[in-house]
Amino acid sequence: MLKKFFPIFFIFFFFVFQIFAQGSPIVRFPSLSPDGSQISFSYQGDIWTMPVSGGIARRLTIHESYESKPQWSSDGKQILFQGNRFGNNDLFVIDANGSVPKRLTHHSTNDGDARWGIDGEIIFNTRRAFQQVERE
Repeated sequence: MLKKFFPIFFIFFFFVFQIFAQGSPIVRFPSLSPDGSQISFSYQGDIWTMPVSGGIARRLTIHESYESKPQWSSDGKQILFQGNRFGNNDLFVIDANGSVPKRLTHHSTNDGDARWGIDGEIIFNTRRAFQQVERE
């Protein structure tokens, strides 16, 4: 009897899951602007901004790479983010109104967890230190 109802239960569960999964997009790494009027976020591997009050989201980056973790500058004019346009995570900055992103790091290791520091400097983590090859 269980074998008889299993396919029906599976099909029902699959359709119910699909209906509820389509409810909202996956928006990642939200960041609020300093004046609180806009939010930046990563969606489908690109950086977007949107008014907090609602409205139309504006895509700032369009690239086949994955870009994430946007961070507003203290004056709200620039957005810092990480992207793997060149094979590893590098840091980029873009105007909040949109422009061509400027690449800030050029090392072959990943650079990430970037934050704006005091006076506009950028603080980030990297694995640039020599990593010794471990052998048995």
